[in-house]
Amino acid sequence: MQVEWSSVAGRCVRVCSFESLRRLLLTGTCSLALATAAESQAWAQSQSSVVLDTISVTGEGGTAGGYVAKNTTTASKTDTPVLETPQSISIVTKDQVAAQQAQTVAQAMRYTPGITIDTYGPLTFFNPLMIRGFQAQQYLDGMRLPVDPGSQFAYPQIEPYGLEQIEVLKGPSSGLYGQTNPGGLLNMVSKRPIATPHAELLGQYGSFNRVQGGFDIGGSTGKNSEFMYRLVGLGRRSDTQIDFVQDNKVFIAPSFTWRPGANTSLTILSSYQKIDNKGFQQHVPGIGTLYENPNGRIPFSRYILEPTNDRYTMEQSMVGYAFDHRFNEVFQFRQNFRATEVKNDLNALRTEGLLADLRTDVRNNYFVAARSRNLALDNQLQADFATGPLKHKVLFGLDYLNTSSHTDFRGGAAPTIDVFNPVYGVALPPTSSFAQFTLRDDRQKQLGVYVQDQIKLDRWTLSLTGRKDWASSSSTNFINGVVSSQDDSAFTGRVGLNYLFDFGLSPYANYSTSFLPTPGATAAGIPFKPTEGEGKEIGVKYQPTGTNLLFTAALFDINQKNVLTADPANPFSSVQTGAVKVRGFEFEARGNITKELEIIGGYSRIDPRVTESNDGFVGKYMVNAAIEQASLWGVYTFYTGQLAGFGIGAGVRYVGDSYGDGANTIRIPPYTLYDAMVTYDFSYLRSELKGLRLQVNATNLFDHYYVASCVTSLTYCSLGSSRTVLATLKYNWQQQ
Repeated sequence: MQVEWSSVAGRCVRVCSFESLRRLLLTGTCSLALATAAESQAWAQSQSSVVLDTISVTGEGGTAGGYVAKNTTTASKTDTPVLETPQSISIVTKDQVAAQQAQTVAQAMRYTPGITIDTYGPLTFFNPLMIRGFQAQQYLDGMRLPVDPGSQFAYPQIEPYGLEQIEVLKGPSSGLYGQTNPGGLLNMVSKRPIATPHAELLGQYGSFNRVQGGFDIGGSTGKNSEFMYRLVGLGRRSDTQIDFVQDNKVFIAPSFTWRPGANTSLTILSSYQKIDNKGFQQHVPGIGTLYENPNGRIPFSRYILEPTNDRYTMEQSMVGYAFDHRFNEVFQFRQNFRATEVKNDLNALRTEGLLADLRTDVRNNYFVAARSRNLALDNQLQADFATGPLKHKVLFGLDYLNTSSHTDFRGGAAPTIDVFNPVYGVALPPTSSFAQFTLRDDRQKQLGVYVQDQIKLDRWTLSLTGRKDWASSSSTNFINGVVSSQDDSAFTGRVGLNYLFDFGLSPYANYSTSFLPTPGATAAGIPFKPTEGEGKEIGVKYQPTGTNLLFTAALFDINQKNVLTADPANPFSSVQTGAVKVRGFEFEARGNITKELEIIGGYSRIDPRVTESNDGFVGKYMVNAAIEQASLWGVYTFYTGQLAGFGIGAGVRYVGDSYGDGANTIRIPPYTLYDAMVTYDFSYLRSELKGLRLQVNATNLFDHYYVASCVTSLTYCSLGSSRTVLATLKYNWQQQ
C-alpha cells in the first residue's frame, strides 16, 4: 500500500499503519489519502512486524486544537488516546487559555472541576493548587518542578503563554511519577517547534494599567524540515487590584529541534523569566472581610502593608532537552532532562491580627532571600509488540531528581496601621536588627525505577504500573549547627482496566497508590515516615462518533495515612497518627455542540474528612478544600450573516463552602462569579486583514466582593479577584 503525505490546513487526519504514524511524528505532515480497510489488511498481512491499531491524531505534531485534546502523554508517559486511559484527566488547551485570557496557571484552572485555586489569594506569587482536597505537585514536560524544602519562596512560576496545554491527572499517580500527594498532579506541556512557519503578535491593555505584549514565532529550515525553531516571549508592566502592588514580568523561551534522520530527534528547550515588583501579596483580617466590622468593610484595593518598603523579585532560568530515537518498529528510547534555578528576594510587611478596636492591625517586617536548583532526568524505553492476540505497549523507565536550596529568612517588628484609614511612610527598623528565623541549606534526591504494560485485547485495555522509589533528604541549620538527614523508600503502582465501544463510550476502573516523604522528626528524634495514599476510581468517558465532544464522569475514594497531627505529650511536636479520606464525584464536558457553539462545563462534589487525629478534628472537613464546584463556559461564533466574524462568550463559576481551620470554625461561604468575552475576526471585514483579531475579556463581571480563603485563623484571610477587563489585539499568520 502506498500512502501519499501532504499538509491539509495544518490538521491531521487518520493514519492506518505504524509506518504511517512514524512518518507523521517525524515529519509533522499529514495524511491526505486513506487506504481502504481491505488495502490495510492486505498490507498488514504482508508485513512481519506488528501493526498498531488505527490512531487519530489532532493538530500538527500531535497538539490539540479547540477545547478538546484527544491524546495524552501525562497519564501513561506514552502517547495514548484519552478514551483508553483508565484514570480521570482534564486537559486545558492553549485555545482555552487564549479564549479566557488566563494570565496565570491558576487562572487557567478556573473551569476545571475538582481543583481549588486562590489558596493564598489571587495575587499570590506562587501557583498553589489543590486537587480533590490535596495540594498538587507540579510538573513541566513530565518532570517535577523544584520545591524548596526550606521555605515556600523559591518555587518556580510557569508562564501560561509558553504552554501548549495543561494536563491535570487526578488520583494517586506515584506509580509513574514518584513522590506525590494522592489527589493528583499538574503537568504543563511546553510549546515546541513545529514545521509549519507561523508568527503570532499580540498587544494587550486592561484594568489596573495593564500593558502587555507577546510573540510566538517559528518554522523550519533544511531538507525535510531537518531544523525547526520557535521563539516565544512576553513582557508586561501592570498594577493590580491592590493599591501599590505591581505585576511586572519578562519571559522568553527559545526552543530548537534537530532531526538528523527519520528515526531521531533532539529538541532543546529553554526559558528565562524575571519579575521585579513593588508591593507584595497580603493577608487581610477576617473581621472586616469575612465577618462584619463596625468600622466598615476592607475594599479590594486596600493595601495595609508599606508601599515604600515592600518589594519582590524573582529570576528563573531553565534549560533542557528532549531526545527521541527509534531503533526499529518495536523499540524506541526517550530521554528528557532539565536544569532549573530560581532566585527569590523579598522585603515586605505582613499583617498579624487586629487589636481590640477592630481597626488597628499589628504588623511585622520580613526579609527573605531564597534559591533553589534542580536537576531532573527521565529515561524511557518503550517496546510495542504482540504475544498472540495480546498487543503490548511496555514502558521501562528510570528517573532522577536532585534539588538543593538555600533559605535566609529574617524578621522584626513594624509599626501598626489603621486598616480603615492607612497612613504610609512610617519609619521602619533596619533589616540589620531583624531576628534570624531560618538560615539553612536543604537537599532532596529521588531515584525511581518503573515499569508499565498497556495490554490490549480487542477493545479491552489493561494498564499495569509498578514503581520503586528511593528518596533522601538532608538539612543543615546554620543557626544551631544541627545537621539532619532522612532516607525513605516505597513501592507504588496502578492497575486500570477500560473497554472502548464502537460508538465512543469507554467505562473504566482503577486502583492506585501514592507516597510523599514528610520532613522532620518526632520529639524523640525518630524521622517521620512518608505519607501513604490509595485511591479507587470508576468512571466513564464518552466521545460521540463524528463529533468534537468529550464527556467524562468519575466516582472516587481516596485515603491517606501517616498524616501529621498533634503530639499529646509535647505541644511543640507532632506525631503521625493522622488520616484523611476524600470521596467524591466529578463530571466534565467540553467541545463543540455545533460548529458555532463551543462549551466547557464541569461539576464536582467532594467529602474531604479527617478520619484520625489527636487534635479533636475527627469528622471535620479538610482545610481549604471546596466541597462543591460548578462551572459553564460557552462561546458562540457567527460565520454567516450580518454578525459574521463576531464571537460572544460567557461563563459562570460557582465555588461552594470551604473551611479555613482544622476545627471548621471559619467557614468560607460559597460565591458565584460571571465572566464574559467578545471577539471579532477582521478577515470578515477585508480579506487582507486575515489573521487579525480583537478580543475583550471581563472576569468577575459584576465585581462581586468575596473572600477566597483563610489560612489557619481569621488573621490570614485573602480576598478574591475583583473585576478585570483585558483587551487583546492579535495578529496570527501561518503558512498554508
